[in-house]
Amino acid sequence: MSVEKIRKAVEAADGNARQIGEVVLMIAEADRHAAEVIAADLDNPKMSFDKCFDALYVYAKKHQKNNSWCCVCNRFDPDNPVIQVVAEFYKVNLSEAPETQTLGQEKQQADELDLMSLL
Repeated sequence: MSVEKIRKAVEAADGNARQIGEVVLMIAEADRHAAEVIAADLDNPKMSFDKCFDALYVYAKKHQKNNSWCCVCNRFDPDNPVIQVVAEFYKVNLSEAPETQTLGQEKQQADELDLMSLL
């Protein structure tokens, strides 16, 4: 339900607010608790996507080098500065968010069954 509310808010947004909304949606899809917190905050005009973008803009101005700051954010990564700024703005803790894997990565399990050992 919370993710759906955020998705509708993203669809209604445009410009920079829409871009931040897409990041918020990535966070919400990865962390259900974050989705609930953010969905509740969207009813407050001070916690809008536009205000969140303003927070990211301030962060970018503070961290720019040679009058430029860039950070690609095309997947959920809790270590990405954009994700961190958005999470901080909405006061959500991503340290307990589930890890994401990219294609080709395999997560090693301690109790992994080795089928070759059965031969």
